[in-house]
Amino acid sequence: MTLKKKWKVAAISCAIGLCSVGQQVFASDTLFQPPQGENGVDQLIQRKLLEEQKQFKERKALIKKLNIERQIEKVQDVKGLKGKISTREKAILTRIVEAEATDKDMKSKILVANVIINRVRSKEFPNTIEQVVFQRTNGSVQFSPTADGRYNSVTIKASTRESVERALEGEDYSEGALYFVEKTMANPRNVSWFDRALTKLFTYQGHSFYK
Repeated sequence: MTLKKKWKVAAISCAIGLCSVGQQVFASDTLFQPPQGENGVDQLIQRKLLEEQKQFKERKALIKKLNIERQIEKVQDVKGLKGKISTREKAILTRIVEAEATDKDMKSKILVANVIINRVRSKEFPNTIEQVVFQRTNGSVQFSPTADGRYNSVTIKASTRESVERALEGEDYSEGALYFVEKTMANPRNVSWFDRALTKLFTYQGHSFYK
């Protein structure tokens, strides 16, 4: 059997479901492509293999995303919050703080954590950190990094971990703030809503805080 015929047999097996993305058929993320065919059958087989490759990579990306926050479910007392938070929720808080304030100082990072903790305390918002961070209102996210990819792509700095720890221990500069916005980065219509509907408290390192 020629190499080309072997490719066709392998590809047709994939096409009819004998190999699947869910199985660990391939040894790495880089999958080989069959040689370019000259007729429609070869092109159909190649498209099928490329589709399998895409699905495989998407599945790997999802698994990686889930592993980011998969942690042993320990719990920690948090000053000012009823009950306790898990290590998972602490990891979520740390990641959103990094995404929102990655280029800012520790006080800015503590302030972002303060706002999220304030929301958990408030009756106007969900009562867990995870639900607050991923909340959607009328289809819109509350924290833009959860939609634009920054939440998943950031590298956590030591200063961010320390800032979150300090916020969970009760360090609070927020004056009760429930919202913040970086006006130079936000949609002007959103900015006008903040100024019209909320009470501005202060601005720190480009973030304006409201309640």
